[in-house]
Amino acid sequence: GTFMYAPSTRRHRISSLSRRTPRSINPQLQNLPETMSDKKTTDQYGVLLYYKYVDIPNLDDLLTFYRSNCSSLSLLGRVRLSPHGVNVTVGGNLPSLEQHIEALKANCTLFHGTDFKLATCHHPLNDDVAKECGFTSLSIRIVKELVTLSSHPLLKSPEISNAGRHLSALEFHSTLHNANKESPENGLVLLDARNLYETRIGKFHAPNVETLDPQVRQYSDFSSWIDDRSEQLKGKNILMYCTGGIRCEMASAYIKSKGAGFENVFQLFGGIQRYLEQFPDGGFFKGKNFVFDHRYAFNFQISSRHESVCIICNSAKD
Repeated sequence: GTFMYAPSTRRHRISSLSRRTPRSINPQLQNLPETMSDKKTTDQYGVLLYYKYVDIPNLDDLLTFYRSNCSSLSLLGRVRLSPHGVNVTVGGNLPSLEQHIEALKANCTLFHGTDFKLATCHHPLNDDVAKECGFTSLSIRIVKELVTLSSHPLLKSPEISNAGRHLSALEFHSTLHNANKESPENGLVLLDARNLYETRIGKFHAPNVETLDPQVRQYSDFSSWIDDRSEQLKGKNILMYCTGGIRCEMASAYIKSKGAGFENVFQLFGGIQRYLEQFPDGGFFKGKNFVFDHRYAFNFQISSRHESVCIICNSAKD
């Protein structure tokens, strides 16, 4: 049978998800021919990350597609599907990853506007690294939520359609740059939506900008941290960022759900990864960007200076 998608038209500067009439498509999506015939590219390894918040009425058909497509392309990694969207991190050779992207773009409207983050990298260093990062197999699961904002069973997830407005890497950088020319009382707050072990090795630093690092041990603690600091955040222009963007979607929607005084919430589109691609010298980001695959932490062309200190030997470490 066919499955129906209710696609999202969310773009960089749009703060709400608009709905269109769903279309029927064949769930057995066909792989497209290789677009890169050079033998060198066949041997190149890469990692692909993407997410999409959108209503999915028929998860079983989407599950069938992912199992068929990823298996035929020998992709390994994690695919999470929920009634509200998808969250994917997979690795494989570059032509296969490109075919996966093209199959999604060509065969269904669900993935229109999706930010596919495709990066060339080395293979996992060894089997232990691959196993720890989930790159020894293909794990495709249906879950209740793509990210868990709170561990409290009675806390309802906020409407993702109310998430903060997207800022491109250039807009995000410009906002921080302009704040440097203003007084420290400019009302701008820079909020990191990542976990403690991530912020310890790299984060944004901008003059004249109040920077808040929640230092939570897990993302599900973030909502409680926000609750405890509501008065501190109220009335401010809140500029949020995370690794790739997905955690800011839910976290910014939670902040805005608090109502009056929490309307001005913005998020870095594509996360730190897209920012560092735009500003390979690091820009306002200092240190390394922690990622949830075998690359662990990378910094493009940023200085090798370490941002954290070992708690045992007190030497500079990541």
